Amino acid sequence: MFSDITYYFSKWTFLFTTLFILTFSTWIIYFSLQFYPSAYSILSGSPLLLFMIILPEYMRTFYFLVTRKPALWLTKEKLIDNFKHKEYKWSEIKDIRLEGNGPRTPGFSIVLYLKNTEKKIQIPDIKLKGKKFDILGDLVRFHNRYTKRNEATQ
Repeated sequence: MFSDITYYFSKWTFLFTTLFILTFSTWIIYFSLQFYPSAYSILSGSPLLLFMIILPEYMRTFYFLVTRKPALWLTKEKLIDNFKHKEYKWSEIKDIRLEGNGPRTPGFSIVLYLKNTEKKIQIPDIKLKGKKFDILGDLVRFHNRYTKRNEATQ
Protein backbone atom coordinates (compact mmCIF):
# COMPACT_ATOMS: atom_id res chain seq x y z
CA MET A 1 0.00 0.00 0.00
CA PHE A 2 1.34 3.41 -0.99
CA SER A 3 1.30 6.37 1.31
CA ASP A 4 0.77 9.90 0.06
CA ILE A 5 3.77 11.49 -1.63
CA THR A 6 4.45 15.22 -1.70
CA TYR A 7 6.90 17.15 -3.83
CA TYR A 8 8.15 20.59 -2.89
CA PHE A 9 9.89 23.27 -4.90
CA SER A 10 13.66 23.19 -4.89
CA LYS A 11 15.38 26.07 -3.08
CA TRP A 12 18.47 25.63 -5.25
CA THR A 13 16.54 25.88 -8.49
CA PHE A 14 14.84 29.01 -7.19
CA LEU A 15 18.21 30.50 -6.17
CA PHE A 16 19.81 29.78 -9.54
CA THR A 17 16.77 31.15 -11.37
CA THR A 18 17.02 34.35 -9.34
CA LEU A 19 20.74 34.65 -10.03
CA PHE A 20 20.17 34.03 -13.74
CA ILE A 21 17.47 36.70 -13.96
CA LEU A 22 19.62 39.24 -12.11
CA THR A 23 22.73 38.44 -14.15
CA PHE A 24 20.90 38.52 -17.46
CA SER A 25 19.18 41.80 -16.60
CA THR A 26 22.43 43.39 -15.48
CA TRP A 27 24.17 42.17 -18.63
CA ILE A 28 21.47 43.66 -20.88
CA ILE A 29 21.54 47.01 -19.07
CA TYR A 30 25.35 47.18 -19.07
CA PHE A 31 25.78 46.41 -22.76
CA SER A 32 22.85 48.62 -23.69
CA LEU A 33 24.54 51.56 -22.00
CA GLN A 34 27.91 50.70 -23.56
CA PHE A 35 26.72 50.46 -27.16
CA TYR A 36 23.60 52.65 -27.18
CA PRO A 37 23.95 55.37 -24.53
CA SER A 38 21.30 57.52 -26.21
CA ALA A 39 18.68 54.72 -25.96
CA TYR A 40 19.02 54.39 -22.20
CA SER A 41 15.33 54.46 -21.35
CA ILE A 42 14.22 51.96 -23.99
CA LEU A 43 16.92 49.30 -23.64
CA SER A 44 17.25 49.43 -19.88
CA GLY A 45 13.50 48.88 -19.59
CA SER A 46 13.59 45.55 -21.45
CA PRO A 47 14.85 43.55 -18.44
CA LEU A 48 12.07 45.14 -16.41
CA LEU A 49 9.56 43.93 -18.98
CA LEU A 50 11.04 40.41 -18.79
CA PHE A 51 10.85 40.48 -15.01
CA MET A 52 7.22 41.65 -15.09
CA ILE A 53 6.30 38.68 -17.27
CA ILE A 54 8.08 36.24 -14.94
CA LEU A 55 7.03 37.94 -11.68
CA PRO A 56 3.63 36.23 -10.99
CA GLU A 57 5.00 32.69 -11.29
CA TYR A 58 8.18 33.71 -9.48
CA MET A 59 6.22 35.12 -6.52
CA ARG A 60 3.98 32.05 -6.30
CA THR A 61 7.05 29.81 -6.25
CA PHE A 62 8.56 32.00 -3.52
CA TYR A 63 5.30 31.69 -1.53
CA PHE A 64 5.43 27.89 -1.76
CA LEU A 65 9.05 27.89 -0.59
CA VAL A 66 8.41 30.17 2.38
CA THR A 67 5.25 28.41 3.56
CA ARG A 68 6.70 24.95 2.79
CA LYS A 69 3.50 24.05 0.98
CA PRO A 70 3.80 21.06 -1.37
CA ALA A 71 3.63 21.88 -5.06
CA LEU A 72 2.54 18.40 -6.09
CA TRP A 73 0.67 15.91 -3.93
CA LEU A 74 -0.08 12.31 -4.87
CA THR A 75 -2.91 10.69 -2.90
CA LYS A 76 -4.88 7.48 -3.37
CA GLU A 77 -7.81 9.35 -4.91
CA LYS A 78 -6.17 12.08 -6.98
CA LEU A 79 -3.19 14.08 -8.10
CA ILE A 80 -3.22 17.57 -6.60
CA ASP A 81 -1.26 20.29 -8.37
CA ASN A 82 -1.29 23.04 -5.74
CA PHE A 83 0.77 25.37 -7.89
CA LYS A 84 -1.87 25.51 -10.64
CA HIS A 85 -4.80 24.97 -8.22
CA LYS A 86 -5.91 21.83 -10.09
CA GLU A 87 -6.93 18.36 -8.98
CA TYR A 88 -7.09 15.31 -11.23
CA LYS A 89 -8.63 12.01 -10.23
CA TRP A 90 -6.49 9.07 -11.27
CA SER A 91 -9.41 7.72 -13.30
CA GLU A 92 -9.48 10.98 -15.35
CA ILE A 93 -5.87 10.53 -16.46
CA LYS A 94 -5.42 8.49 -19.61
CA ASP A 95 -1.63 8.39 -19.85
CA ILE A 96 1.54 9.81 -18.28
CA ARG A 97 4.60 10.30 -20.47
CA LEU A 98 7.96 11.96 -20.66
CA GLU A 99 7.98 14.11 -23.80
CA GLY A 100 10.39 16.46 -25.49
CA ASN A 101 9.66 20.16 -25.16
CA GLY A 102 10.09 20.75 -28.86
CA PRO A 103 12.79 21.98 -31.20
CA ARG A 104 13.00 25.49 -29.72
CA THR A 105 13.14 24.45 -26.07
CA PRO A 106 15.52 21.58 -25.33
CA GLY A 107 14.80 19.05 -22.64
CA PHE A 108 11.94 16.86 -21.56
CA SER A 109 8.93 17.33 -19.32
CA ILE A 110 6.33 15.11 -17.70
CA VAL A 111 2.99 15.31 -19.53
CA LEU A 112 -0.40 14.03 -18.38
CA TYR A 113 -3.09 13.17 -20.93
CA LEU A 114 -6.67 13.40 -19.72
CA LYS A 115 -9.46 11.08 -20.83
CA ASN A 116 -12.29 12.44 -22.99
CA THR A 117 -10.20 15.46 -24.05
CA GLU A 118 -7.07 16.11 -26.02
CA LYS A 119 -5.82 18.31 -23.19
CA LYS A 120 -2.23 17.90 -22.04
CA ILE A 121 -1.00 19.02 -18.63
CA GLN A 122 2.70 19.62 -18.07
CA ILE A 123 4.20 19.07 -14.64
CA PRO A 124 6.90 21.64 -13.71
CA ASP A 125 9.33 18.91 -12.71
CA ILE A 126 12.47 21.00 -13.13
CA LYS A 127 11.40 23.20 -10.23
CA LEU A 128 10.62 20.29 -7.92
CA LYS A 129 12.93 18.56 -5.47
CA GLY A 130 13.72 15.11 -6.73
CA LYS A 131 14.80 13.59 -9.97
CA LYS A 132 12.58 13.70 -13.03
CA PHE A 133 12.50 9.92 -13.40
CA ASP A 134 11.61 9.41 -9.72
CA ILE A 135 8.69 11.81 -10.06
CA LEU A 136 7.62 10.14 -13.30
CA GLY A 137 7.91 6.69 -11.71
CA ASP A 138 5.78 7.72 -8.73
CA LEU A 139 3.13 9.24 -10.99
CA VAL A 140 2.97 6.11 -13.15
CA ARG A 141 2.84 3.79 -10.10
CA PHE A 142 0.03 5.77 -8.48
CA HIS A 143 -1.84 5.97 -11.78
CA ASN A 144 -1.56 2.24 -12.47
CA ARG A 145 -2.47 1.22 -8.94
CA TYR A 146 -5.29 3.62 -8.10
CA THR A 147 -6.97 3.95 -11.50
CA LYS A 148 -7.96 0.30 -11.43
CA ARG A 149 -8.90 0.39 -7.74
CA ASN A 150 -11.00 3.57 -8.06
CA GLU A 151 -12.77 2.29 -11.20
CA ALA A 152 -13.59 -1.03 -9.46
CA THR A 153 -15.23 0.77 -6.52
CA GLN A 154 -17.41 2.98 -8.73
